[in-house]
Amino acid sequence: MSKLKIGIIGCGSRIRGVIKNFNMYGDEYEITGIVDPRGEKIKKDNPELLKNAVIYSDTEHMMEKAKLNGVMIGTHCNLHTEMACRVTKYNIPIFLEKPVAISFDQIKMLQKAFRTFSAPVVISFPLRLSPILQTVKGIVDSGKIGSIEHIVAFNDVPYGLGYYSKWYRSYNETGGLFLQKATHDLDYIYYLLGQKPKIICAMNSRRIYGGNKSGDLKCINCDEQISCQESPFNEFYKKFKGSKVENDKNRLCVFSKAVEIEDVGNCIIEYENGVQASYTQNFFARNDAARRGARLYGHKGTIEFDWYQNQIKIYNHIMPTVEVINFTGNMSHFGGDREFIYDFLMAMKENKSSRTTLNDGIISALTCLYARESARNKVFYNNINNWEEV
Repeated sequence: MSKLKIGIIGCGSRIRGVIKNFNMYGDEYEITGIVDPRGEKIKKDNPELLKNAVIYSDTEHMMEKAKLNGVMIGTHCNLHTEMACRVTKYNIPIFLEKPVAISFDQIKMLQKAFRTFSAPVVISFPLRLSPILQTVKGIVDSGKIGSIEHIVAFNDVPYGLGYYSKWYRSYNETGGLFLQKATHDLDYIYYLLGQKPKIICAMNSRRIYGGNKSGDLKCINCDEQISCQESPFNEFYKKFKGSKVENDKNRLCVFSKAVEIEDVGNCIIEYENGVQASYTQNFFARNDAARRGARLYGHKGTIEFDWYQNQIKIYNHIMPTVEVINFTGNMSHFGGDREFIYDFLMAMKENKSSRTTLNDGIISALTCLYARESARNKVFYNNINNWEEV
């Protein structure tokens, strides 16, 4: 079989991490084209990975010239929708990073552009496809704990610093951290329940990050290296991370007035069948305070799972027993990346449908958008499942 030819629009660190793993299934592929304003530098810094890539000045030029089997979109979040819509007329498989949109208008653009699109779309939802979540799904579907009647989900992010020291801190580029982060968690809840969200309320706040520092202040130029809890010096000296102080020359001050996003968020959702779920995310938890997972309550039992613990617990409500399932290995995105890579390869080779579709991406983005608006306006939103065509 000839090599699969892949084009990339927005070749950031996330997409590069994904394509490095493409050959795990033994498939021959090559990155044929790249559209990225930093394309030449990225190619120079990744000579083996991108040795056959041609750097194109715009998306249309690449799509017309490169004869691709598939295209991957990994731009900043605010451009995901625009770039996805631009490539629909070529009707080839698309890998699209989450969130699929960061505004209601962008959702409408996607629905219009993809109305007649027939090729598979793979959305980057690795949590849904991870071995832990797939095992939980199997237990739920077996009826072992009865039907799910209540969900409490949590995400205490130990690497939150990255959201405030890089471009993610710009609200216009991310749309806020419900869209940037909760999009994964609200997707897997929807997947486990098989029910669309109906009513939502939410709150968020910025309690730690942001402040009065200059918008362009970088850690390396700051005179508070010793006193600042979040400095590269104290990451090494007090938090015992790394073998030496890592002075990233591009790392921005997290206590800057340029920080526009929240660091705490909570939402409560009622689904079509009446089940209620709560979800909370926190971006200043550190070390072993890290958690990501949920408790699912049925009448017969409760399931608790946590990706950081690599563990599922099943509490029996009838007999006084607890079943523990431990997972081993240290896989990218808890093993979910390898699954959607497989889906994208199969989409290109056999036109096979994805397990994380554009419709899934839209439902998740809509849930996050309503959560964001609820937090902003301090109101409940009802009947959000009636959004047109979703």
